[in-house]
Amino acid sequence: MVKKIYPEKYVGSGYSVWSVRRTLSEAVNVARWSPWHAHAWMEEARDQLCLEKPFYSEFNEAASKINAYWLMMSKFYWYDQVGFWKFENQPRPVTLIELI
Repeated sequence: MVKKIYPEKYVGSGYSVWSVRRTLSEAVNVARWSPWHAHAWMEEARDQLCLEKPFYSEFNEAASKINAYWLMMSKFYWYDQVGFWKFENQPRPVTLIELI
């Protein structure tokens, strides 16, 4: 079987570890449709914070954005709180992200 040769732009792609800032920005993005992914990614970002990566203000800013969005959504008529906060087909209460 002939080995397929890929162009150079595809050779270096693959799994990469997100930085703290990237994890925070992706958590803000995913919070629009999956609160439990946002909680997991914010927890992952919180675990990465240390003296070498002191992004505490960025963490608090991202958590504030997420919490404000979730509270704002409750004012819309199309918002289904039970469906949005459901986890593994079990309804869960609204859980906001704690600031540091």
